[in-house]
Amino acid sequence: MVAHSRNARALRTAGRLNEPRPARVESNFDGTPWQVNHQPVVVLREEWRVLDRWWTEEPVVRRYFEVVLESGENTVVFHDGAGGGWFTQRGA
Repeated sequence: MVAHSRNARALRTAGRLNEPRPARVESNFDGTPWQVNHQPVVVLREEWRVLDRWWTEEPVVRRYFEVVLESGENTVVFHDGAGGGWFTQRGA
């Protein structure tokens, strides 16, 4: 018999993998980022918007950008339209 592999600690750790982290972003007048964490953006690859849980008291309103930084790093940042501020978020 194999033991259950989902223990409480593993679930808590997995939940933090995609936790948004604050980012320092400088943006143009139209809201597109030109600098992320003191690194210039050289390519704006994609942009999309998320509007979710609009029926609740805590809606999710985000404008995401996939960018390539001068260092070559590919990263995703978003602006939180409901609470304000810029964040990075990475998956597993």
